[in-house]
Amino acid sequence: MPNYGGMMVHRQLRVDSQPAVRKEDRERPKVALNKSPIIRRLGALESYQIALQTLDLIRSNVVSCRFALPKRLAPTARHHDLVNEFERAVARVVLTHPHMQVGIAGAKTSTPSWVRLDSINLGKVIKWQTVKGGDDAFQKEFQQTLNREADTRFTKFRVRPGWRIRVLRSEADTSFIEILLMFNHTHLDGVSCINFYRELLTHLHASDSGLHGSPQASHNPFLIDHILTLSPTSALAASLPPPPESILPFPVDPIAFEHFLKHEIQTPSSQYPRNVATHAHWAPIQLTSPDTVPFRSQIRTMTFPANIAEELVQACRKQGATLTALLHGIALVSLAPLRELVAKADAFAFLTPMNIRRYLPSPYSKGRTGCVKNRLDAETAMGNYVTIIEHVADEELVGRVRRTLTESKYVSGCNFQLNPRAAEAEEVVSEVHDLIFVAARRVRADLAAKSESCSPRGLENDMIGFVSRAVSDWRRQLQEEVKRPRKSSWVVSNLGAMEGKPFHSLEEGQEEKEDGWSITRMSMTLCANVVASALGIAVASVKGGDLVVSVSWQEGVVDEKVGDAFVVAMEKWLRLVAERQRADDVVWSK
Repeated sequence: MPNYGGMMVHRQLRVDSQPAVRKEDRERPKVALNKSPIIRRLGALESYQIALQTLDLIRSNVVSCRFALPKRLAPTARHHDLVNEFERAVARVVLTHPHMQVGIAGAKTSTPSWVRLDSINLGKVIKWQTVKGGDDAFQKEFQQTLNREADTRFTKFRVRPGWRIRVLRSEADTSFIEILLMFNHTHLDGVSCINFYRELLTHLHASDSGLHGSPQASHNPFLIDHILTLSPTSALAASLPPPPESILPFPVDPIAFEHFLKHEIQTPSSQYPRNVATHAHWAPIQLTSPDTVPFRSQIRTMTFPANIAEELVQACRKQGATLTALLHGIALVSLAPLRELVAKADAFAFLTPMNIRRYLPSPYSKGRTGCVKNRLDAETAMGNYVTIIEHVADEELVGRVRRTLTESKYVSGCNFQLNPRAAEAEEVVSEVHDLIFVAARRVRADLAAKSESCSPRGLENDMIGFVSRAVSDWRRQLQEEVKRPRKSSWVVSNLGAMEGKPFHSLEEGQEEKEDGWSITRMSMTLCANVVASALGIAVASVKGGDLVVSVSWQEGVVDEKVGDAFVVAMEKWLRLVAERQRADDVVWSK
């Protein structure tokens, strides 16, 4: 920014070469020495996310990974060495990524800005806990920690980073650690978390292999007594990834923009339409309050072994769908028949967050003038590069699902049961299986249409294009939106399958270590979102490992019986889809 650049030049002048102080300069307000200079204003998505945070409409999303330890670090007696090596590896990742080194000034204003943090105390940001007891006790503690962290607010935005880490270790089985990375969506997105874990694994492997010097003696001059000194402001200003609208055009159709402006921005909440069939009338927006309605997420987790995950992927390929699309189809047939929703939802709107890194310009691409336009390596960068795609299940499709399931007495209220008559049950399963993939193919078509909307002119008629032009104050906008009906019933966020082995090359004659660092399990959890989708579905896996699907909702908004019935139905339908694929494989193999 111009003012910031001038400040840096002024600091580099020698004392005897400084010009005389002008009267107008003497009259300018002085900047406190302990206030870091502003790096840049937040972009449209970043401003939206920090408004969600400061209005307490969202708290912490979580991506967790289970790391298998090298044998030398597994014994309890080596715990101190483990903590030190882990801390050094985290420090190396942080120093590589500017969004892990910044705070936010003016978080509760209409013009929030990124500022440099002088340092981060990793001893406070990273918390370790040893869990007593066996596997059951560990899983219970992990779930409790996950719930607690998802509902923990980020605060003191100017002086604290937008992430924190919890590490759990089992007293009974010391061969692994469970790492929970909590992130403020203003700073990071899901792909950022994958990049974090990938680089963390690389640095841990390098430390274990002696590539950073001996594990015990490895020294980072920026890390002393848990205090990590961060990059200078000038370096951060040059390297902080820009918001997507700064490097990619988002053209919008004038007529569509005028409609968006009139209906979504200028319409008072008291006059906003209340009878839209796709709105989530069954889960009205309910603001939280520490005294009356505390912010609390209900979280459920489903785990599917690798063979079922592979069968689901094969079923999607056979049916012309994707795993994300399949989860949407299964969410539809799991939610629509519940008696509690029949009278309140004739149709559904639901969302998919989409990674837009693939559409951003390549690193060091040149603009029209020949100057460097973009220094961002989008695939490895951390930041917020996500857009949202809306889907609709209309009255006709929802009606078909309900007729198929409720008339067969397959579903009764919140009870999900197989019909006792096997022949009828198989017929119903077959019909619902077809409906699942009808919905899934529609979702995939929506996703494909979004991809095709990216032309040389940019990503056309995208949400980012509309809001970056229309919304100047996200706090004010959200304070209006909480008075309106909830639009979306569920969201599916798919992190994909992560490689669990460290990426490295072996020198000639060097053998792969069998007991080195690796990632064996990954999961993602969305905290409750007061204003967006009523149900948050997140899916993640490690290649060759379990597929983990989590479902979350705001306590008191979604009835717990409805939420639990939805999860039970989702799990059964996922397993039934896998079983049918397995049966088809058997037939074809004969």
